[in-house]
Amino acid sequence: MSQRQNQILTVLIIIAVVISGANTYLLFNHIDLQREQYATLENISELRDDLDDVASSLDGLQDEITSLQGNFSEVEEEIADRLGGLEEGIQESLDELSSLETTLEDVTGEIQGFNSSMRDELESLSAEVAAIDERVGGSLERTPSSVYEARRASVVKITTTAGQGSGFMWRSRNYIVTNHHVVDGAEEANIGYYDGSWTVATVVGSDPYSDVAVLRVEEAPLDSEPLTLADSSLIYIGQEAVAIGNPLGSYGALSSGIISQVNEKLDIPPIIVPVLQLDVTIAPGSSGGPLFDLDGNVLGITNAGTIYGINFAVSSNIVDRVANSIVEEGIYQHPLVGFFGYVLNPDIVTLLNLQNVDTHQHGIIVMEGYPAEEAGLEAAIETTDSLGDPAYTAKDIIIAIDGIEIRTWGDWDAYIAEHVAPDQEIVLTVWRSGAIEQVTLETAARPEYTG
Repeated sequence: MSQRQNQILTVLIIIAVVISGANTYLLFNHIDLQREQYATLENISELRDDLDDVASSLDGLQDEITSLQGNFSEVEEEIADRLGGLEEGIQESLDELSSLETTLEDVTGEIQGFNSSMRDELESLSAEVAAIDERVGGSLERTPSSVYEARRASVVKITTTAGQGSGFMWRSRNYIVTNHHVVDGAEEANIGYYDGSWTVATVVGSDPYSDVAVLRVEEAPLDSEPLTLADSSLIYIGQEAVAIGNPLGSYGALSSGIISQVNEKLDIPPIIVPVLQLDVTIAPGSSGGPLFDLDGNVLGITNAGTIYGINFAVSSNIVDRVANSIVEEGIYQHPLVGFFGYVLNPDIVTLLNLQNVDTHQHGIIVMEGYPAEEAGLEAAIETTDSLGDPAYTAKDIIIAIDGIEIRTWGDWDAYIAEHVAPDQEIVLTVWRSGAIEQVTLETAARPEYTG
């Protein structure tokens, strides 16, 4: 064979060998792939089995979930039912709570009102107890003797050409208060002190209607201190009282007793103010001296005594009002309400033969005898009864002044003396022909006393 052919043959052999090797490789590789495929198929089969198991499990879970969902629905319905009932219960509780809160607020308000009322009542009772304690305690601690020792240096003897009396230091160590009738007509007076010293006083002024006078001195012993005036509106019947005066020319005599009555009308002209009635002995020479309570405060100025043991004093509130006016103005002007009247009682109703008034009607009936119309009041009218006897028909009966009930002249005089001034408006409550009316009028000034 030719060389070329040999070469071709060789190449072909090599190619054949290569192809054979490749086939062998591919064969073996194919076998491996088949093995892998078989293994993969087995794995896939196993996975299928596993997936079937999982699917079966999922089916079971789905059943359980479905069952649970059913249970949950039942639970939800039960919870919803219970919540609904609970909400209703809560709402009822809230409504009840709201009602209780309202009730509590009402009760709290009532309790607060009760507490406030009780507090006010307790405070009032405490004040009353304190006042009683002060009265009782003061009375127990103080005696007429202790008042005398503490106050005698402030009491003086007063002499004029017309007579003598007593007085006491007031407002400062330069002023002395006494009775008008002690210094009536005098411009000066001799003043004797507890220590035996004397000085001359100038009469600053006096008021005959209240029987109060004020004197001025330039000097006084250091321990002759001004006395303190009590509030005479607090004086009560039965209250112990002490007087220091100079009866019948003696020095600094002490007497004691009680207050027998207040707002008494003293029938000793020209005195018009109400006075205190005492059973304390007031002998000549003691007029103008101080009347003390057991605390040493001045209840009034003693101004009159009787042989029957009934004695009188001008109350401290009137003394204070009149004396201050005398010092500051040189005079005291009393108010005047122009009418004439009677204090009603069964005897007066019968005496006047009043035709339109009940026997037990109280107040002051306005009568003829003074121009009552000028004061805005209507006087009783003269008439006759069914038998032809003289009688009266009442028009105005005064039952109150500025809201203060009036039953006696003492009530009227006390209010006028302590609370009313000239040119002042007052409101009278009157029974006018059977109806209750308010009458406003303006007071005038009482004319100066001329003796």
